[in-house]
Amino acid sequence: MLLATLSLLSRRDAAFAAFAAVASPLPLQALEPDVPVAPRKPDAALKLLSLVDGKRPSDWRDDERPEVDALIEELANLKAPWPREALRGKWKLAYLQPGPDGAGVDRRIPFPELPDNDSFQVFEFDSLTNVGELLGPRLEVRVSGSLSEVDRNDLTSPKRFRADINRGAICMGSTASAPCAPLPISGVGLFDGVYLDKRLRIGQNLNGGGARIVQVRVE
Repeated sequence: MLLATLSLLSRRDAAFAAFAAVASPLPLQALEPDVPVAPRKPDAALKLLSLVDGKRPSDWRDDERPEVDALIEELANLKAPWPREALRGKWKLAYLQPGPDGAGVDRRIPFPELPDNDSFQVFEFDSLTNVGELLGPRLEVRVSGSLSEVDRNDLTSPKRFRADINRGAICMGSTASAPCAPLPISGVGLFDGVYLDKRLRIGQNLNGGGARIVQVRVE
């Protein structure tokens, strides 16, 4: 009788153990979805953004420029992946690094860079508009045209683009409905995307002697 009872208990315990092994929850890590982790921004990009955000090219002192130039060079040397979708939007010019011969940026805008005015570039998937303020947002020049990637399969920085400028205008205001008078402006521009993330963009002008720009997204 005792042996039969022990045998019955052993079979019951074995069955319970088998059931528990099947019914017990999997470890937590096995239930978590396989969500890709966004790449971390380089420290140089975070530092550069903190320095240039809210500034204009005319704001910089000579003693401030070496730190910014060093960060630009560090990001250029990364040859980081090019996140194509991040380019679309409105970008404000915050810093201008002249080319080796001192040249600025050829934006096909026939007016000088004036202090206390902002400059923007508006990127769409297949178009580009350069905007230069003359009297703040009350008066601005707009130059625009088509935009194309020289090699669409290349998604590594520097990323080369071609802009075919075919129209210009001087506008009384910054809204899309502002009255504008046409300007006879056309030409071809080549530039490299040196670094890009959701807030920060570094570009290099190839028509204007290699000048680099740092822009911050505003829209």
